[in-house]
Amino acid sequence: MPSLLNKLIYKETKSAFESASSIVFMNYLHFNQKDAIDIRNAAKESEASARVIKNSVAALVLTDLGHENVEQLFQGPVVAILGNDPVATSKSAMSFVKSNKKGEVLGAIVDGKIVSTDDVMSLSKLPSREALLGQIAGLLASPMTGLVTVLDANIKGLAVALNAIKEKKEQQTA
Repeated sequence: MPSLLNKLIYKETKSAFESASSIVFMNYLHFNQKDAIDIRNAAKESEASARVIKNSVAALVLTDLGHENVEQLFQGPVVAILGNDPVATSKSAMSFVKSNKKGEVLGAIVDGKIVSTDDVMSLSKLPSREALLGQIAGLLASPMTGLVTVLDANIKGLAVALNAIKEKKEQQTA
């Protein structure tokens, strides 16, 4: 019979996992207190949260949520970075690993699918959501810019032609 504390931990973990669209799992075997604070701050900057989780409870929650073969995500002590933007969450985890030379990304769950460490690394190299939206806006605006340029050139050409006709008529009358 599970203890009341384990039931509460299970319920809290399940709620957190259900509300996050991306969860990156990291091994934190050699972290000290400063590293723990740094990983939480890195997660907070990307509008995510970092929490140490109990492997047995987290594996049970993921199994109950329909995931199979979750053992790869729980090698040693694990911290989970939970967020709603897979790119930002992956960037925060990978940048922490690169800058501190500590920890190891074990994998992630992105939009309900388990992804490998290589996939997390690939996600971390993508531009941010805002940058991608800016690129799309630029792509959508470029045909309109071209159209305006072409129409503007036609109007300028017409103005030049009309001005030339006016000057020619003025010279003929003079």
